[in-house]
Amino acid sequence: MNRRVVLFQNESFMSFQLFVDYLSTVAALSLEFTNELKDNTETEHYRAHQVFHAAGQLEQRSWFLVSGFARSYYFDQTGKEHTLNFYNENDIIFSYKGYWKETTDYYLEAVQESELLAIPYEKINPWLEQFPEMKTLTQVITRQRYHEELFHYRLMTWNAEERYHQFRKTHPYIFKKASVKLISTYLNMTRENLSRLMGK
Repeated sequence: MNRRVVLFQNESFMSFQLFVDYLSTVAALSLEFTNELKDNTETEHYRAHQVFHAAGQLEQRSWFLVSGFARSYYFDQTGKEHTLNFYNENDIIFSYKGYWKETTDYYLEAVQESELLAIPYEKINPWLEQFPEMKTLTQVITRQRYHEELFHYRLMTWNAEERYHQFRKTHPYIFKKASVKLISTYLNMTRENLSRLMGK
């Protein structure tokens, strides 16, 4: 029993260290901020295909994806499914609606078995006032989110073949982790059309 507890603590420490290492590539972290972050970070585990945030709910936390693969998606008025974004290891899952305490219209799903570190949105503003590094982190992460949304928006202005080639060029790893069906919902094309393009 004790050995299991030690193993879990070691795994949690390693996951948190990965998170700190990632953030340290963006800004120099003070010991005070690192300790505050550690005290307010929780580890979450999800099975493959498990939804960990549902539409219509408040997204009260952001996440750091330690391992696995995830996506955000929604259903339009006809019931058609659209993938908004894919998240790979070492990605931050952040939304403006979560930060603004607004309900969301999308779902978050662990496509593969995943481990995530959750950080409450309610901590962001106090940290912005307390820690200079938080300002840098927030600017970089929100800018990254903006460019992800802009990329997807521009992608939708191209024809199907251009969308496929550009997405495969910029995100080749997704074709190793996601099914043709899921990728087609991101590229807004039929599964058959995507399979044909991939077979060329």
